[in-house]
Amino acid sequence: MDAGVLRAPVRSIRPAGYVLTAAATVFLCLSLWSLIQSGRGADHDLASTRDEVSRTAVRHLALLNSVDPKVAELDLTHWLDVATGPFHDALKRDMPAARARAAKQKAASRGRVTALAVTRLDRGEAAVIASVRIFTAPAGDGAQGTELRRRYEAELRRVGGTWKISALRPLAPAGGTP
Repeated sequence: MDAGVLRAPVRSIRPAGYVLTAAATVFLCLSLWSLIQSGRGADHDLASTRDEVSRTAVRHLALLNSVDPKVAELDLTHWLDVATGPFHDALKRDMPAARARAAKQKAASRGRVTALAVTRLDRGEAAVIASVRIFTAPAGDGAQGTELRRRYEAELRRVGGTWKISALRPLAPAGGTP
């Protein structure tokens, strides 16, 4: 075969190949951009906010159900830090009684949220229901620790970019009184 015959078709195909490769690259980049942007819509923002509310409510409810008599004043200060509005005002009014209860408490108690659901989510406001277990360490030799279970409905409000608890109500256990 003649070498000149083989080269002529290859030279005419190459520019078309570059154009096709460039078009395919542009198409791939646009497809990836579209895919990335599809995950950033209103549903994604709502889901992110719901997750943020859930994480914050878990931390705050655990904190509000925990107190260590050795550092009770610090714990009570943290209670005020996670509260806002009328709930904050009620906690502040109850501080002397809370200090007295903490002084009588012999062992630390720690709250742990075992279940939580966001029941309402609006702009800057949310509501959750939660189940909390409160573990109290054994106080002294031979003593046994205790465990309480409580259920709450909490309302949260965004204050300065941070979610805080604005209302906290105990819920009755199944078949009982709160």
